[in-house]
Amino acid sequence: MTTVSTRNRVLAGAALAAGLFCSTAPAFAALTSPVATAYVVSADALNGAAAVPPQPLSTYPPGGTQTEVGLTVGPFATDATLTATTAGDPAAGTSSASATVDRLGLTFGPTLTGSLTGVESTCNATPDGATGNGIIASGTVTILGIPTTLEANAPKNTGVTIAGLGELMLNEQSTDANGVLTVNAVHFTLLPTLGGANVIIGHVECGGAPAAATVPMINRQVGVIGGSLAAAVVLGAVYLRRRA
Repeated sequence: MTTVSTRNRVLAGAALAAGLFCSTAPAFAALTSPVATAYVVSADALNGAAAVPPQPLSTYPPGGTQTEVGLTVGPFATDATLTATTAGDPAAGTSSASATVDRLGLTFGPTLTGSLTGVESTCNATPDGATGNGIIASGTVTILGIPTTLEANAPKNTGVTIAGLGELMLNEQSTDANGVLTVNAVHFTLLPTLGGANVIIGHVECGGAPAAATVPMINRQVGVIGGSLAAAVVLGAVYLRRRA
């Protein structure tokens, strides 16, 4: 008859094997291939005006650079070039994105205006995670002729409350469950009296994935180890039952 100590040793061995199996399994993001998105401006409908879709817009795949020379639409006005770029490498599981414009004027109504210079958002992703930054060289929001200076090169998620306009976030950053990082250089959330709209300037997203060249090898290892562990547990249980 199998003793209690023998049974405990068998069960402990199975638990140890399971722990080793779990510890060696790689921790990858949920994405199966890298992704990236970039655009310079977008806005919800504002005071009856039409919404502004993301523009210029670049996405990976396939990636590439999109530009727009000058823009006067919704709350935005500029004679500068807006540039959005994305790229990726499935073999390495990496992606990147950037969104830039040298200067941009903003008009939220007859008494609310703003201006920004040196807008630049970037992000880079690998299988291990993503990093990014969204900055402005300078900026102001003017309400009834009174300007509020915006912080240049602000730390991530720097919040600013602007009376009569709403909430503003500089270098806004967040990461979703798939490990995709989103960065907005400037994000206005306007008061309900101004339509409660979202105005986004300098938007990028990046998400990495397992390197394509390593996925088959890792899958085979997981299958072999998992199958061996399952077989060992089953055989151990049968052995104990027969001995009992």
